Formats: sequence, C-alpha cells, structure tokens
Amino acid sequence: MLFLHPCTMRQGAGLAPEVTVIGVKVKSAKKVMTGPEAWERHWSNSFSVMPLPDMYNQGKGTHVAEFMKMATVSSSALVRDNRISTLSPEGRLHLLQRAFHHFSRTIVPLRDIRPSMRPVEREIELQTDWVEACCEQQASESDEVIAEAERAFNDFVSADGRREQLRDGISEFEVSRAVKKEIEMRYGGRD
Repeated sequence: MLFLHPCTMRQGAGLAPEVTVIGVKVKSAKKVMTGPEAWERHWSNSFSVMPLPDMYNQGKGTHVAEFMKMATVSSSALVRDNRISTLSPEGRLHLLQRAFHHFSRTIVPLRDIRPSMRPVEREIELQTDWVEACCEQQASESDEVIAEAERAFNDFVSADGRREQLRDGISEFEVSRAVKKEIEMRYGGRD
C-alpha cells in the first residue's frame, strides 16, 4: 500500500522516483470489520495497523496495513493496473492519525488534521474530474491516456499560482471554476 501524504508521493504529475509502502495482510477473509462495535473491539487500541475493511469491495474480508512493514520501492515497480482500491478522504485522515500515533504515541484529533488536508483533497477531486473527462472523451482508460491527463492537469494547476490559491482557502472556488471551465474547453460537456 502506498503510504504517506499525497504530496510526498508525487513529483509533478507522476509518482516520485521512490515511494514509501507498507505491507498489507489479511486479518479476516470473511468478516468485514467495520462500524462502531468493530472499531471499539478491534481498532481503537491497535495503532500499529490501518484497518482496510472490504478492500476488494466485494462485501467480505478485512485487511490491515502494518506500519512495522514499511519499505521504500521504486515507483517504476508499481503498475497502475494492479491498483486495488484508493482510500477515501476520511480514510486518508485516519491513516495519517494512526501513523502519527504509531510513530509518536500522540493522538492527533482528526479535527486538527482535516484543515491541512482540505486543499490536498480539493486538488485530488479536481484531478479526478479532469482525468475522468479526458478518459470519457478519449473512450479509453489506458495508462497513456491517464498519464497524459494527469500531466495536463498538473501543468494547468501549477500555472498562474493556482495550486497556491487552492491552499489559501480564499481563492479555492475561483480555481475550481477555472479547472471546470478548462475541462469543458478541452474535453467537452459531461453527461
């Protein structure tokens, strides 16, 4: 599993040459260990792992990412087609919180992490919209089409201080409008 803050893993539009990963193993092949009861029973005091319930989106099983199984790998070894799933924005917050606790034994409340993640999450949303529009227009989800869309998005959001404007909290909506307008111009309307 790719690990760390999304900005740390990337270099421009692509992954950094080397990225940090953590090992994932099966906790239960059948039980989906989620919800308040499972959280209290299995996860509330287990900060050495990140729970990944129903990782394959099949309504069964729970995996865990183990912080003790950390390594650095070449990003060229990671094949996009082998990607299984992506953490939700809330999942990324929990991953950071659990990692902070594992490495420092300090519990940082999610409400303290959330504001710093907001601009990153907004950029991820905008990039997703951009890439999806490009793939629809090209009628392809090939690695080449996705990589080119990611490069084009990165170039656009890097220009004219847009990325910095996403972070200032004031100009976020202006940047969002500009991105959506650019998507419309490049890739046409979306149904």
